[in-house]
Amino acid sequence: MVREFFFEQRNHLFTALVAECHDVLSEAISKHGHAVLLVSGGTTPAPLYEALSKSDLNWKKIKVALVDERWVDGSHSASNEALIRRSLLINNARNVEFVGMKTAAATAAAGQAETESRYQALPQPFTLSIVGMGIDGHTASLFPHAPGLAEALSEDNKQLTAAINAVQSEVTGPNTERLTLTRNGLLKSERIIILFTGEDKLTVFGKAQQPGPVEDMPIRALLNQEQAPVELYWAP
Repeated sequence: MVREFFFEQRNHLFTALVAECHDVLSEAISKHGHAVLLVSGGTTPAPLYEALSKSDLNWKKIKVALVDERWVDGSHSASNEALIRRSLLINNARNVEFVGMKTAAATAAAGQAETESRYQALPQPFTLSIVGMGIDGHTASLFPHAPGLAEALSEDNKQLTAAINAVQSEVTGPNTERLTLTRNGLLKSERIIILFTGEDKLTVFGKAQQPGPVEDMPIRALLNQEQAPVELYWAP
């Protein structure tokens, strides 16, 4: 069951979500002495990250890591790490400990073991994961029918990360080689927030909530489980 929070305006959405993220991370620090925030790329969450970076959170006790990454250098315009460094690792969060996915390996498959080691070193369960959804029903870099998807979605796969080669489309763009959290990795979160905007994606989300193969719409891996609570934040 997904809790849904709908807003008439995007600025209202981000105001509410910043406050919610602040409370969740602060509570985790109070309880455990630390918090782990997993973040996605894309333009939609940038206002959230920028507002969070100005908050009075105890950033010294927060670790930030990626939900997924294109296998491109950190200086590349398509790099999620670059986006996070520009939008979140600034202001009060400029010195936060950040864990990226990209390694020096030539391919995502070759670099996966090193990235896996980095993520296994993070405190578990993760405090909060912020993910999006594409109009094809993907989340993180779990793309429909992509090579590597079946293993990444397998309940028997205890790895936190996986290499994915997406089928190129208007959604993926040219950078189809990815590294992503697996189903297991995402469900290690104490809380998952799905964030997207627009009527078109809301229609897709409604379809994903209906029965159907998870391989067709991989976001179903988050919707059809009871391990981690999931919330949707949406505005037109």
